[in-house]
Amino acid sequence: MPAPTTEAESIEPQSLKKLSIKSLKRALDHFSPVHGQFPPPDAEAKKIRLSHKRMKRRRLQQREIPNDVVMEEILARLPAKSLMRFKCVSKVWSSLISSRYFSNRFLTVPTRPRPRIYMCLQDSNDYSHSVTLSLAPDTTNPNRFVVDHNLTSPRVGGYVLQNLCGFMCYSFINKPRIYNPATRQLVTLPAPIKSQTEEDAYGYYFGYDPVIDQYNVLWSTGVYVKDLGEIRSEHRVFVLKAGRKGSWKKASPTAPDFLPHIPAKRGMCIDGVIYYMGWTGRYNLVLVSFHIRSRDFKMIQVPRRDGDEVLLRMKNVSLIEYGGKVTIIDQTNLREKGMLDLWAVEDAGNKNSWSRKTMVLQSSQLHLVINNITIYNMKGTTHDNKVFFIPVDMFSPFHILLYDLGSNDMTKIEIKGIPDHWFSIDKSTVNVMLMDQSESLVYLET
Repeated sequence: MPAPTTEAESIEPQSLKKLSIKSLKRALDHFSPVHGQFPPPDAEAKKIRLSHKRMKRRRLQQREIPNDVVMEEILARLPAKSLMRFKCVSKVWSSLISSRYFSNRFLTVPTRPRPRIYMCLQDSNDYSHSVTLSLAPDTTNPNRFVVDHNLTSPRVGGYVLQNLCGFMCYSFINKPRIYNPATRQLVTLPAPIKSQTEEDAYGYYFGYDPVIDQYNVLWSTGVYVKDLGEIRSEHRVFVLKAGRKGSWKKASPTAPDFLPHIPAKRGMCIDGVIYYMGWTGRYNLVLVSFHIRSRDFKMIQVPRRDGDEVLLRMKNVSLIEYGGKVTIIDQTNLREKGMLDLWAVEDAGNKNSWSRKTMVLQSSQLHLVINNITIYNMKGTTHDNKVFFIPVDMFSPFHILLYDLGSNDMTKIEIKGIPDHWFSIDKSTVNVMLMDQSESLVYLET
């Protein structure tokens, strides 16, 4: 018997325009050469085909990355300046970029740019004109920094005392201020006591404990009572808490060997412990530590030579972080012998835990410091064990010395682009400090 044949009406090309997509597919299927040659699939075959479709759909879903993850990964790799602009895109973006989760994620990106170098200039006669300049390496000269006016911070006032976790901490009209150059957030805390004046001996010290994710400001003050022939000191702590208004709380040292002292201005924080120097007497310089989590104070004697006077010694020593440890760098012998002494604290709870290391400049670089007309003081550090030596007086062209403690290499660096008026004012009133600063998106809650 001859095979059955199927006849179909001819369809004019113009009539295809009137067909819907569904009917067009049916028409094409109807003219398929295999149409009608195979029996309809049985139930088992249909079940297998549906199973294959589900597996294919599941594989596609596994390959797809959620849009929020893609957005987060892309945004986390952008510079802070771009992210501040992108907060205007939508409420969702603004909420994400401002969140503490994203701020922490931003810091963990391995491709984050190198910390930016800032130069702080202060006129002692007019604190309101203090400025923080952003410096960038000169692409044509490796021994030159150029002021980047696009990223220079506004005149927020004050002289930066400390930088930590992307923040700058300084004092302005007796009040502590904390400034984030990336977000441009400026937090001004109230003065611990109303009677405090600029002439008082006090210090503000900024600290952060990563274990409890908490920022603190420690205030210490000391006064010498002539009539009694003794020093009296006081300490208070301001805790920056999210969603709660903070206030100054008294902190009372309980260690029996903790003595009243006159605090130095500058401090630092390492692994949740705030450090600063102070003196308990004319010949006694001490290192004070405050543990943010436990609220414990400790004090150890700073190594000294016979006959050292504290006021003279304070001009030659500074606190730095070296090898993850709080270290005192002593430049007493730098100008005459080209030597630096590093005193590192091995154990802050042990009075005799100092270890000493002496750095001697390379013979080809001794001319930079020995018998040089320009006198340099150590004012500023970087995260990779470099220190800045700044001239005592401001002259144009302006040069600094950058010393790498790791490789024992000193380089003379020129800084171009400093506003001219800084060279025309009384040089004895200008204070200069350099530091490197990592970008942070964290917003402080007070």
